[in-house]
Amino acid sequence: MRIYRVLIGLSVLVLLSCTPKEKSMQMIIEADWSFYFPDSNKWYPAQVPGCIHTDLLNNKLIKDPFYRFNENELQWIETKDWEYQCEFKVAGSVLDKDSIQLVFEGLDTYADVYLNDSLLLKADNMFIAYVVPCKSLLKDKNKLRVKFISARNIGMAKLKQLPYTLMAANEIAPENERTNVFTRKAPFHYGWDWGPRFVTSGIWKNIKINAWSVLKIEDIYFKPVEVSSEKASYKAEVELLANKVEDIKIKLELDNKLLFQKDVTTQIGINIFELDVLILNPELWWTNGLGKQKLYNAVLRVYNEGTLIAEMKRNLGVRSLELVQEPDSIGHSFYFKLNGVPVFMKGSNYIPDEIFTTLVDKKRYEKTIQNALDVNMNMLRVWGGAIYESNEFYDLCDQKGILIWNDFMFACSVQPVDSSHLNNIKKEAEYNVKRLRRHTSVALWCGNNENLRAWHEWGWKQKYPKEIEEKLWKGYEKIFYDILPAAVNKYQADISYWPSSPQSFGNKLTDRMSGDEHDWSVWFSDVPFTSYAYKVPRFVSEYGLQSFPDMKTIKAFASDSDLQYRSPVMEHRQRSKMPWLGENVNGNEVMLRYIKMYYNEPDSFSEFVYLSQIMQAEGVRFAVETHRRNMPHCMGSLYWQLNDCWPTMSWAGVDYFGRWKALHYYLKKVYAPLLLSTIKEKEKINFYIVNDQLDTTTGIFTVKLFDFYGKELWSHAEEIDVLPNQSKVYYNVPESELLKYSTVSDAHLVVSFSKNKNVIANDIFYFTEIKNLKLPEAQSLKVEMIKKQGSLYLKISSDVLLKNLFIFHPTQDIVLEDNYMDILPGIDYYIQIKNKSIKKLNVEDLQFKGIDNFVK
Repeated sequence: MRIYRVLIGLSVLVLLSCTPKEKSMQMIIEADWSFYFPDSNKWYPAQVPGCIHTDLLNNKLIKDPFYRFNENELQWIETKDWEYQCEFKVAGSVLDKDSIQLVFEGLDTYADVYLNDSLLLKADNMFIAYVVPCKSLLKDKNKLRVKFISARNIGMAKLKQLPYTLMAANEIAPENERTNVFTRKAPFHYGWDWGPRFVTSGIWKNIKINAWSVLKIEDIYFKPVEVSSEKASYKAEVELLANKVEDIKIKLELDNKLLFQKDVTTQIGINIFELDVLILNPELWWTNGLGKQKLYNAVLRVYNEGTLIAEMKRNLGVRSLELVQEPDSIGHSFYFKLNGVPVFMKGSNYIPDEIFTTLVDKKRYEKTIQNALDVNMNMLRVWGGAIYESNEFYDLCDQKGILIWNDFMFACSVQPVDSSHLNNIKKEAEYNVKRLRRHTSVALWCGNNENLRAWHEWGWKQKYPKEIEEKLWKGYEKIFYDILPAAVNKYQADISYWPSSPQSFGNKLTDRMSGDEHDWSVWFSDVPFTSYAYKVPRFVSEYGLQSFPDMKTIKAFASDSDLQYRSPVMEHRQRSKMPWLGENVNGNEVMLRYIKMYYNEPDSFSEFVYLSQIMQAEGVRFAVETHRRNMPHCMGSLYWQLNDCWPTMSWAGVDYFGRWKALHYYLKKVYAPLLLSTIKEKEKINFYIVNDQLDTTTGIFTVKLFDFYGKELWSHAEEIDVLPNQSKVYYNVPESELLKYSTVSDAHLVVSFSKNKNVIANDIFYFTEIKNLKLPEAQSLKVEMIKKQGSLYLKISSDVLLKNLFIFHPTQDIVLEDNYMDILPGIDYYIQIKNKSIKKLNVEDLQFKGIDNFVK
């Protein structure tokens, strides 16, 4: 196909705007689908988009995949081929068009597609759309059949053709039977160390019809040239697919104001017109917490002989963004500069909310993004072992100010190097970069997750004879140093490409002096939380600790007899195995080790669950505060992981059902724009204030020493100016000075920063591990339910310190503004009950837990 490029002159508009909605001659095929179940020789109703596992479940042909050991009993599904079919009608007005396409936005994965019994398509990649001309086959009444061939069986056949094994670290299968590397499909469907193995098949995205006679708009993309608060210039690249040589008029509007119109002539095939766009005094797009997320509404309209024949809408967020890696006294920096401002990235690693990815709808996306916003995140990493996310997901991130670190879908594996596999990867990369480039939230394209580290540090390189080793490494270089960066450079050259996470500058192994780091010394090496402070990396894109989810979540997958931390069901659920730490050591055991490191050993399962969450929260808190204190040396902290894809124990801060663990409540404070962080360093207590805001703020800084009964023992207060966008020690005091008034076991510091008598930020510092504290027995806990300004609150007070008070209802979910917090004596706490739909709630129905001094 020939491609024609036309350059068109300059247009100027002052203060423009944008919202995305594509309007072309396009319709979704909505039909009654069915699938064939060979075991019963019957056809059953199917949901499209969907997958075979959910269709089997909806028809009651399998048990709940998430309950107890049912996962094991359902592995037969991946070994079978599955067939789907539907009948659909097409209107005469569509059939009369000169060109008609069928668009398969997502087929999972190996599929033969038949339209009216003619083979239309053979698919082999879950991650790309297939666009197929179909005018000659399409009728008013049509039959569509899609036959899916087992990805596991095809992978196994390819595996047997090789005289060596391709490594795939986290697939749940014997090492010599791991096949996910052969198929361009979501790797986590084959299992991971936090998820189940369900190798799905199905039509996982919409099927659409495109129809036109003169032309259709393929894309419009605003390529930034220069962006500042004074002006923003772009090359607006308009891509049209034309059937004939035709005179047309192009009009471009931004925020309902005509920016550009021009008469042009199309040639047959792809036509690319580049329009110079200039916006004076633009309103810039900022991340969450730094400003507004202004999105300009761009509308492209194409007219032929005065008639509107095609239209496309897009969002445009005006911002400059770069990944800065400059040499410094340590190595090389690694930070994101937004609109000329270095921004510390606070966030998490994101995985799909469902192992059966088609179950995630817009409401689910909204909830997940809101969970990130509620705790002051400004970045999520779309991790490379799952899927390239939907435009809906990125639309929300555009609207809410969440930047996205995009991994290409390669994780912990060695890829095949045959030409057909490499060509498939090239198509996938180009398709997804082009599809997602319109989104303001896209911050980075990263080649893979941990492939470089695994090759050099996990013993993979040594597993192969020299000839095979060299061949596989050349394949790595071809994919991650050639194919993927070429796709980014071709379609989104303004966004940085980073070959592997983690790595150092110059494609070297991590050295903590440049690049990013996955800091798994804590958890996988059985070392204390203070290890996070050792040689702090420049940007930490993975770290974390596991915990168990809420008891209500546990009871959704386990019976009462399973409620022990190492019961057979809990052992089955736990996918993190660590034999190097000892025989039969797994994540459940490591959780207990960390609990005992900092707390007294739990004497019941429910107490173990509670302490696992507190332990996780405290560990991540220490890590985040360490990273933030060390800015600008360290400029990013993305913990593992935000969410779960099934109900289980894991590193997530929000469990499968959306219930916040203690960690997520902690993040509201440690990711706050203004952070108070108190730490002992070289016999001194140092009081850091970390300010993400771009302005100096003036207020009263206060430190008070209390015993656990509320008696004030010592204090200090002063007015200070907190400087913008930096971390600094604003006060320090020798620990020995404070311990003149108490001991390490029976006192704590309360730190605050106030403006106009309103506390903006606070911190509580303990001098020793929690298990060493002489916490008093709770004498009384006063709880009232009150209404303030139309909202429901719990008013809570205590006569002594209550450590990590957990408020819960045994059967209902109550969503609180805060939880797992320390209750200081003599203070009234007002905690908003945020869910509006909760059934009648009485204070007497609530239950409470705290550390050591449990209250009822």
